[in-house]
Amino acid sequence: MHGDAWTGNVVTTDDGEAVLLDLERCSIGPPEWDLTSTAVKAFTLAGITADDYNTFVGTYEHDVTAWPWFETLRDIREFRMTCMAAQVASENPQRHDEVLLRLACLRSEHGPRPWPWTAVP
Repeated sequence: MHGDAWTGNVVTTDDGEAVLLDLERCSIGPPEWDLTSTAVKAFTLAGITADDYNTFVGTYEHDVTAWPWFETLRDIREFRMTCMAAQVASENPQRHDEVLLRLACLRSEHGPRPWPWTAVP
């Protein structure tokens, strides 16, 4: 597994070949960990459309959201994203409100997914 699979870690060469970048988290493990990132982008963040997600699933031939442990991996991924935002906010107080929003979402205090999270550079 890649360990941090998302579109920002993929580039396409001039001849159309996809290349994975940022390989320090590569390891042996369940492919569902990587697939969960795409599902989170679609259903937690509304960062890709349902049609795009369905195209992804059709190409990969596996929908991780149907896997019995998906919600566990999704929750871990969302928590990690919130921890990363908190780390950024510790150095950039302008990001503090984003962390509070994410925590409220994780506590079910902000309604159902998708949530209005913004990128934390």
